[in-house]
Amino acid sequence: MSRFDDGGMGAIVKKNIFLRRVLTLLIGTVILYGILNTIIFVLIANGMFTDLQIRELEPRAEAIANLVLKYQQGGMTKSELNEQFSINNEIWNAAVYVYDGQGNLMIRSEGTLIRRFEKELRQHMTPALNKAFGRYLDSVLSGQQIVSTKGPFLVVGQPILDNGTVSGAVFLSKPPAELVTAFLGLNRSMQVSALGVLLLMIFPVYRVTRHIVNPLKEMRDVAINMANGNLTEQANEAYKGEIGELGRSLNYLSSRLSKTISALEVERNRLKQTIDGLSEGIVAIDTEGNITHVNPAIHSIFGMSQEDGRKGIIPSQELWEDFETVLLRGYTIVRSMQWKQMVLRITICPLEDELNHIAGAVGLFRDVTESERLEQTRREYVANVSHELRTPVSALRALSETLADDMVPDEDTKKRYYSHMLHETMRLTRLINDLLTLSRLQSDPAAIQREEFKINELMTNVADRYAVLAGEKGIEFSFSALPEDVMINSNMDLVEQVLIILLDNAIKYTSSQGNILLDVSSDDNIVKIFVSDTGIGISPSDLPHIFERFYKVDKAHATQGTGLGLAIAFEIIQRLGEEIYVESQLEKGSTFTFTLSRNSGVRS
Repeated sequence: MSRFDDGGMGAIVKKNIFLRRVLTLLIGTVILYGILNTIIFVLIANGMFTDLQIRELEPRAEAIANLVLKYQQGGMTKSELNEQFSINNEIWNAAVYVYDGQGNLMIRSEGTLIRRFEKELRQHMTPALNKAFGRYLDSVLSGQQIVSTKGPFLVVGQPILDNGTVSGAVFLSKPPAELVTAFLGLNRSMQVSALGVLLLMIFPVYRVTRHIVNPLKEMRDVAINMANGNLTEQANEAYKGEIGELGRSLNYLSSRLSKTISALEVERNRLKQTIDGLSEGIVAIDTEGNITHVNPAIHSIFGMSQEDGRKGIIPSQELWEDFETVLLRGYTIVRSMQWKQMVLRITICPLEDELNHIAGAVGLFRDVTESERLEQTRREYVANVSHELRTPVSALRALSETLADDMVPDEDTKKRYYSHMLHETMRLTRLINDLLTLSRLQSDPAAIQREEFKINELMTNVADRYAVLAGEKGIEFSFSALPEDVMINSNMDLVEQVLIILLDNAIKYTSSQGNILLDVSSDDNIVKIFVSDTGIGISPSDLPHIFERFYKVDKAHATQGTGLGLAIAFEIIQRLGEEIYVESQLEKGSTFTFTLSRNSGVRS
């Protein structure tokens, strides 16, 4: 946690904005208080102070009038009167002028004021006072009490009454300097007190503010650590009041964020693993065209490139132009393209944010070569089935129409037509049976019934039959059995069917004077059966498709079979859990090999 430095209050205030603002508010408040207090004091206290001075001068004026009246009545001599004036001069603290009933100046006392404002009195005060008193003398001699704040002096006039008769007048006055001095002194004392309050309050306010700021800085550091990903950081909840509540709120926020981020992390990893596990390639970009995600499948499609940048991921500029179009126009582009030996189906769609603004684009690259090939195979399969069915059906229709129209005159020709119809019917039956067999092998989920049988015995029975067929065609047929017969755990009927299919093909595609060999080998686990011929052979381009339905190597002999034999053999071997493969050279012959397990159960 960060702390305040103790290098001085000035440095701390400079660093801490909150503390500086509080102190500025305090100083501004005190200064504003002083200014407003002065204005209010000038507007209000000035009149109050003048009234106070008047209330002080009025009883003094009465006391002086009584003192002069006593003198006029003979109660004291002139010297006693002057002595009284001399004694009370300090008490009266004002200029005193006494006039008799005819307006003649009897007594003038300015001793105190002369000592305090000597220069000003000599030059200005005495003439000004004579003028001011002369203005109000008649009013006072007529029996009125005068109080005047007009002009430069405060004047109080008191008549001297002797049994209701005015026998003179007493005037007391204070000059403006006296009033202003008292007024300014009081005002200055108030300003000094305000400054004292400011000085006394700065340190306590600083301490209190610092006590508030320190926890806030701790909370700030916790929030920054949380923003940087450290959600284990905990705020201090021991503080009282709102700061403690703030600490608890931060800790609650931290725990909730931790759970939310953990859940998002799990979802992100799950999504990443899902995307990375897809066989389709995925490339995502942002609005600037920068790549944000690439899954491993994209490298298997386009290969690893040494080139940097986008071309190192997708080497086609045309595809990157499609990405730019999606970002610009906001619609999805679907296209197919040929890339080397693959057919790619490409879908590029925009990514939108919560405001439906385009935030990027993602491209899905799918290798549809196999599906395209399967689709092509399906179309060819339908065409081949239609062709294979149409040929015997057309022949049967033609023969039937001829017989139905009595266009065959003699019985020998009719018998020949019936023989052709029987041949085409048998051909159609074989085709349908082969289709049903292949369909059953591919769709029937039931397990194949297995049994143990001797392989030499099975192969000998098949070889005896095909030796005769080969001899009729002028083909040399050879069979090599195992030295010791072994037991096979498989389905004997299906194995025999595979042998028949392979030997039928060998005789069909081997010309006279050729050779066919049925051979077998064995080890501890498996038995391998070989069917070799010296026929027309298979070209390298045909080898990958040799076990497909209706695929025929020799187009010239396309009518000799249905084209389903090898496909049936392949399905049987697959259902038995074994392997079948072919090795061939064009015009030199072929060798088909399939395996059989000697152990019980299916080999993995």
